[in-house]
Amino acid sequence: MTSRTTRLMLVDDHEVLREGLTFMLRVEPVLAVVAEAGSGREALESLEAALPDVVLLDVKMPDVGGLETLRRIRERWPELPVLVLTMYDDPEYVDQALQAGASGYVLKSIGREELVRAVRAVSGGGGYLQAEITRPVLARFARMAPMPERAPHLSPRELDVLRLLAEGRSNRQMARDLGITEATVKGYLRELFEKLGASDRAHAVALALRTRLIE
Repeated sequence: MTSRTTRLMLVDDHEVLREGLTFMLRVEPVLAVVAEAGSGREALESLEAALPDVVLLDVKMPDVGGLETLRRIRERWPELPVLVLTMYDDPEYVDQALQAGASGYVLKSIGREELVRAVRAVSGGGGYLQAEITRPVLARFARMAPMPERAPHLSPRELDVLRLLAEGRSNRQMARDLGITEATVKGYLRELFEKLGASDRAHAVALALRTRLIE
């Protein structure tokens, strides 16, 4: 069975970077760059005609900035995944992008294989944070999270899952690394959320950092 091609739109004011990304992704048969834009305004004007499956969007751009572009995309195309691809690793930028509706956030230093994983993750309805920025962002969330009355007791395997979760691993990656099934990973996550009183993955890691279950 042939995998469906994921159609990408690159939005960045640096033409050389867009050309480099297009060249780098040519070797991936399941990805295709179908449109490019050098500004937020240009992206918004051409999105409907381009019909991409995923938008790769820079944060800092002239004209309409990246975050404003992201907000407008969310208003008009709420289901369209947007993966922020930028040089800025400041947790404040990450937080603003996620609040504006980004499906993921990666740095321009990312390797081809990880970029492909990120695109696949967001195109499949998931999220993706590059490992280099995951810990600073979650540490910021942890400082804002209320301190639980006491740290729950977790099994060694639950701690393993929690550490991998803090590294931004997907369920599939955790299953592969731990030698278990994705269904088993989901079971561990349910137990972790219940024991920690967490509402989602980021909240679980924030609480774990807050109570020093992981460092």
